[in-house]
Amino acid sequence: MARVEKADVQAWVERTKLTVEALDDAMLSQLEAQVMGQLGGSFDTSGWTSPTNTPVLVKSVIAIKYASWLYNRAYSEDQESLNDYALWLLAQANDLLAGILSGSIILEGVPTSTTDGPSFYPNDASSALCPTFDDPSLGGPKFSMGGRF
Repeated sequence: MARVEKADVQAWVERTKLTVEALDDAMLSQLEAQVMGQLGGSFDTSGWTSPTNTPVLVKSVIAIKYASWLYNRAYSEDQESLNDYALWLLAQANDLLAGILSGSIILEGVPTSTTDGPSFYPNDASSALCPTFDDPSLGGPKFSMGGRF
């Protein structure tokens, strides 16, 4: 099932210039895959399967990208270059996506998969331990040379 509806896309399309009759399922699935692929590294997107459970900002990004594609397709023969409004829409969608990924735009009610500290070794817990013969890297930060590997 699609994550956006006709009304989501129509909100970004000027009604007097272009009306969204139906969504192109093939194009929509491609755009959704791109957006979900980018967000999948920072968020658990597995539950975002329909318009009701997909965050509003994510739906906006998908709808804006779709509207951009729709404008470019509809007006591609009218001018030699891409449509300015379509390019502006695409830039807006990419800015929103970049803001979501950087954390400067928050998706309300959606936890991120990032952590507040390092999840690798050594970490703060290992730094609190005393160094041992088997693991001399335990303990506070230090630099040494000439050790046996």
